[in-house]
Amino acid sequence: MADKLTKQDLEGPDVFQSTVDLIRDYISENKKRFYSIVSAIAIAAVLAFGIYMYWSHYQYSAKTMYSAAWKNVTQNVVTNPEAALINIKAFQELIEKYPHSWSARMAYYHMGNIYYNAGELDNAIAAYKKFVGFRMSDKAGLKFLALSSIGYCYEAKNDYKSALDSFEKAQKSNNVGFESIGYGNIARIHELLNDKEKALEYYHKALDDASDASKVIFIKHKISSLS
Repeated sequence: MADKLTKQDLEGPDVFQSTVDLIRDYISENKKRFYSIVSAIAIAAVLAFGIYMYWSHYQYSAKTMYSAAWKNVTQNVVTNPEAALINIKAFQELIEKYPHSWSARMAYYHMGNIYYNAGELDNAIAAYKKFVGFRMSDKAGLKFLALSSIGYCYEAKNDYKSALDSFEKAQKSNNVGFESIGYGNIARIHELLNDKEKALEYYHKALDDASDASKVIFIKHKISSLS
């Protein structure tokens, strides 16, 4: 059975009601301040929602444009590089219209690939550098691939020192899964620079991380020839 209420309980103040009364009294005495605070909160909420909606639409529109451009270009990247160069304008338009989008960053990366396959090495380097220049989270190793691609461009231009610098930067980025490739790139450039000692050092590192059987055979052959 529940305890009986005492006279003191019945006559005592209601805590909830007292709190409500205090709030009501405060609002009554500070109407202007209260309504200013409420208005500021409401305006901030509306602005935050508006920014969120704008940014979502911005990213969605950029992604839609990116998908269309990617679909047109990928069909010709390897089979017909010249045709891909014509379609690259779609990526350039995307970058101009949505420069701060994730899609614009990726557009630079794909432009680099297209230019590289077309043999336009300077344009490829410029596009890859634009991609690398963005501050971004890199969980997929795309920065490693872009920096490595810059190295391949310089290597094709016989600028081995610049190639080595790019490959070393790539190896310092998120290279999970690409370690052997990165060490192999550095080793190859040292070999081209006639630095056999360094070349052997990095070929051994590449061998330690190699998992593909054919790659293991190739690296062992390289080590044998340089030893």
